[in-house]
Amino acid sequence: MTSEAPVALITGGTGQVGSVVVRYFAERGTRVFVPYRTAAHWEALRASLGPLAEAVAGAQCDLAVAEEAERAVAGTIERWGKLDWVLCLAGGYRAGRIAETDRALWDELLAMNLWPTANVLRAALPRLLERGTGRVVTVGARAALDPGAGSVAYAAVKQAVMTLTLAVAREARGTGVTVNCIAPATIDTPANREAMPKADHSKWVPREQVAALLWFLCSPEAAALNGAIIPLAGGQ
Repeated sequence: MTSEAPVALITGGTGQVGSVVVRYFAERGTRVFVPYRTAAHWEALRASLGPLAEAVAGAQCDLAVAEEAERAVAGTIERWGKLDWVLCLAGGYRAGRIAETDRALWDELLAMNLWPTANVLRAALPRLLERGTGRVVTVGARAALDPGAGSVAYAAVKQAVMTLTLAVAREARGTGVTVNCIAPATIDTPANREAMPKADHSKWVPREQVAALLWFLCSPEAAALNGAIIPLAGGQ
């Protein structure tokens, strides 16, 4: 791995989707920094990577806290010397119709989805703009583009993530930094299979396809793409 290897900050990198993305990027020569919530999740990620773990560093952070998101960005640069790509994959799902959606559920979804993305972008974007190059990718949801009954707060919060992304893309226009968002439908993860055992899993989005799309969005070939919301629906 050379000094010119790209450096990616990947939030949510210990999750069932994020861990596949971390491996995909590390296999292609990227140096990765992963903020994590628990030591157990971090150790499990490193164990799963084998020799690739040498290319992955991390720090325990709660990205819903602005100061800790700043620490994650600063830690990436301190460990690897620069920051090229920011992948905001941290997030989570909770169901609930409007009559069942109290303030606690709203706060939980905001803490899982919106605040980590907003805080990391607040800390990272000035550094990318200063260098005049970089890639940012966030994660919305198809449920925010086409909301169904039973996920009111989740759809609204993911729409906020997508609107945030579009606004930040405007700030970055013409600077060499691009900011885009993917909007996946159900991703094929062990947790989703357990929650929906009778669903047609063949129609779900494979995790490797999520990783491949993120890799493309960070590539030179995607340099002209800024402010896009990209659906990723599989056969759904």
